Amino acid sequence: MSNDDSIPQSLETCDYCGLPLSPGWWGRAKMDRPAYCCSGCRIASAVTGSRGAEGQTRWMLARLGLAIFLTMNVMVFTMALWSGDVYESHTEANGALSILPDLFRYLGLVFSLPVLFLLGEPLVESAWQAFRHGQLATDVLIVVGVAAAYIYSALSTVRGYGHVYFEVGCIVLVVVSIGRWLEATGKLKTNETLDGLAKLLPTEVRRCDGRIVPSDEVAVGDLLCVVPGERFAVDGKVISGSCEVDEQIISGESGTVVKLPGAVVFSGTLNMEGDILLRVTAAAGHETVSRMIELVRRAREARGSYQRAADAVTTWFVPGVVLVALATLIWHATQGNVETGLLAMLAVALIACPCALGLATPMAVWAAMGSAARRQILFQNGEVIERLARSRAVRFDKTGTLTTGFPEVSQIYCDSSTSRHEALRRAGRLAAGSGHVLAGAIRRFLPHTTTAEECADLHNVAGCGIEGRLRNECGPTYLGNPRWLRERGCEIPGPLAQALAVAEVQGQSYSVLGWDGAVRALFIFRESIREQAAEALSRCEQLGLDVAVLTGDHPSRAAILSQLLNVQVVGGLLPHQKVEAIHLAQRAIGPVVMVGDGVNDAPALTSADVGVAMGCGADLSRSTAGVCLLGNDLVRLPEAIELARLTLRVIRQNLFWAFSYNTVGIVLAAVGWLNPVFAAIAMAVSSVLVVGNSLRIVGFGPNSMGESAEVAREPIAAHQRTAVEPAAQH
Repeated sequence: MSNDDSIPQSLETCDYCGLPLSPGWWGRAKMDRPAYCCSGCRIASAVTGSRGAEGQTRWMLARLGLAIFLTMNVMVFTMALWSGDVYESHTEANGALSILPDLFRYLGLVFSLPVLFLLGEPLVESAWQAFRHGQLATDVLIVVGVAAAYIYSALSTVRGYGHVYFEVGCIVLVVVSIGRWLEATGKLKTNETLDGLAKLLPTEVRRCDGRIVPSDEVAVGDLLCVVPGERFAVDGKVISGSCEVDEQIISGESGTVVKLPGAVVFSGTLNMEGDILLRVTAAAGHETVSRMIELVRRAREARGSYQRAADAVTTWFVPGVVLVALATLIWHATQGNVETGLLAMLAVALIACPCALGLATPMAVWAAMGSAARRQILFQNGEVIERLARSRAVRFDKTGTLTTGFPEVSQIYCDSSTSRHEALRRAGRLAAGSGHVLAGAIRRFLPHTTTAEECADLHNVAGCGIEGRLRNECGPTYLGNPRWLRERGCEIPGPLAQALAVAEVQGQSYSVLGWDGAVRALFIFRESIREQAAEALSRCEQLGLDVAVLTGDHPSRAAILSQLLNVQVVGGLLPHQKVEAIHLAQRAIGPVVMVGDGVNDAPALTSADVGVAMGCGADLSRSTAGVCLLGNDLVRLPEAIELARLTLRVIRQNLFWAFSYNTVGIVLAAVGWLNPVFAAIAMAVSSVLVVGNSLRIVGFGPNSMGESAEVAREPIAAHQRTAVEPAAQH
């Protein structure tokens, strides 16, 4: 992924299912439109009327229905010919019946000819398109085989002797057409998630003058009004007003977010309450949802190692099958049986159709991409899924990943003359006038809201703290670091000095509060752990992964976090030391997943086998991350790993079935043990099985993998300590 806001142009894709069109052997001519990846998509597009032509839809359905009707008649005539012995006995008694065999042959010829044109045309068009663009498609084998069977049968009919195989060609065309149609509609199903996201975007928007205009006419800088109950069609910044927004489509979090002037809103999110004036920052087609859809589509075009291997096999598979089919015909012809050789050649061409092989990997990857997108997970490409499935260890950054990145008040110490209420009252007055993160923690800790107007002469001192004079007081109150307060003449009493020393040893953050020449209170802060952190870490361990946290915090704070989360936490690491820790884990355990916020963890994310960036909803193009979690829900990580493992298992099942089916089928067909009709049925069933197996991923749910949690648990346990402890020595 790129940090550039522009989306590069995608590869040429099928106009029906969206799969990328394969590159040709001898270059590619200018692509005609519509273009389809297979004859099945060509048929399905016509049948479903995806281009909006109702008459074309009805005609294609009529063609398919008429072809089935004619094929059934051809089968009846063929069955009558198979009963030749019965007719022969009657012929001796009645010479008029002697014309029936010739009549049935001619009827078969007449009834099968329309089927040849009705269902053969899409196959011929698909084969010709593929040939023009440098591909030798399997449709060529089917067309040649069916045409050869038909020509041979027609010659037998004209000559008056020999077998006819009109029913074979008709049944093959019907079964192939229906099978390819089912295959194409199955491929299309993997697009449903993305199509559903696109439908969330309103097609019309309201300008600030009240006019309703199409959303695609909106430009950057335009002002729009959005009222409660409407979804945002574009990205923008709130100019005036306030509202509560449901951002679940982007962040995955069910709670609403308050948007005040200056806040950013994303397309697809829902305005729950409040009228606002919005300035457009990203127009239709370039806003968050469209970018997310485009990134997923581009990711699905990338090929993983399994798909590259399957593509390499498929490239040489068709020429190899052509040679096997010709050799089959020649071998049977030398045995004196040309008819058997012709049928065997057709059976080889049908059974060897590598549709299942070609679909084995992309169908699984596409289904996984759609299922992941529904869970606010974006994979960079299919190869990332394979690497994630093979991961053996996971390393987490702390700040912004396991923690929210916002500190909270954990303890307050006061001297003997100061009440807790008084310390909070004064600290709240000063914190209201500061933008420092620790001041924000104090404001959030207070049970009520305070304002900076309650202090006079409020003054922020960079790197030191804030001072101000409360009402009816002559002297100032200070809130900041102890060194600065000492410079202002505030001494730290013994009990507070001891508590401060403990906080410094433990590496905790702190601020002190003082007035009238003494420090009166000490605030200790801690980072807030994400609610899902413990569950996510536990589920990663259940998946058999070695889990550890890498942080730059003081080792004493790392030890506290380790006890809190019950995992190994290595502290005191600089960015390059995190990289060394990852390399150590890779050598000792295996592939490593690194999880970070995607901003300051770039070196570690890049060094890991798979980098996972948190909170990518505002930036869908984190260049260093192979996986982006749109929200901040850490539980999405083990779900992504489970999904990746399921996908890899489905890919292996598909490839095993495709290779086994083609190998066994070609042998049976070549020796003449497989009728072309059954070969056509087997070819269609094989593709449908691969599609159906891949679509299991669409219904993926957490903990649906069963044995995946047991993958490589024992080998990892043996290395857990050796893979982490050396990093702590830095």
